[in-house]
Amino acid sequence: MGSNASIMLQQEDLQNICQETGFTTKEVQRLYSRFKTLDKRDCGFLIREDLLCIPEVNINPLGERLIDVIVEDYGENNKINFKQFIFLLATFRRGKTKSTTEFNTRNSKLKFLFDMYDRNHDMKIDRTELLEVLKMMVGGNIHDDQIATIADHTIGELDNDGDSSITFEEFCETLSRIDADDKMSMKFLS
Repeated sequence: MGSNASIMLQQEDLQNICQETGFTTKEVQRLYSRFKTLDKRDCGFLIREDLLCIPEVNINPLGERLIDVIVEDYGENNKINFKQFIFLLATFRRGKTKSTTEFNTRNSKLKFLFDMYDRNHDMKIDRTELLEVLKMMVGGNIHDDQIATIADHTIGELDNDGDSSITFEEFCETLSRIDADDKMSMKFLS
């Protein structure tokens, strides 16, 4: 979908998006309106700066990392169009409904979370990646030595295959008792 393709939401696109994502027509229209509000340049896509205008993202210590995942992993060329945006948001729909799709499964939610750490896309969280996220989360409140100890202990606890990293499988196994659908779902207003 090119950059201008997101500017107008056609009825056929609306029906296809609803069918593929499980969103209702009203939800898609509401999300499209929000997308258009964020697209202040009226170019049909969002860039980092647009997403940083969302107050909840801007104040989140992981906001920049979140935006990296959004524009780099779900968009193209560091921008995201509406169709890419809505398929990303579909990940965060409740999965325990009759309209479960490939996007709102437990696995897709955990993959998004895993990608917050795994920025080199090697399907492993290494010590450097874990340290980066831990430092973002705690800021300057904990000394680097303490953060390094936490990272080493975490990898030691979760690394079942001895490769000094956390694979996606190990990550999922660790979170097996967590209700990812409950913790990683948003309510979308109709």
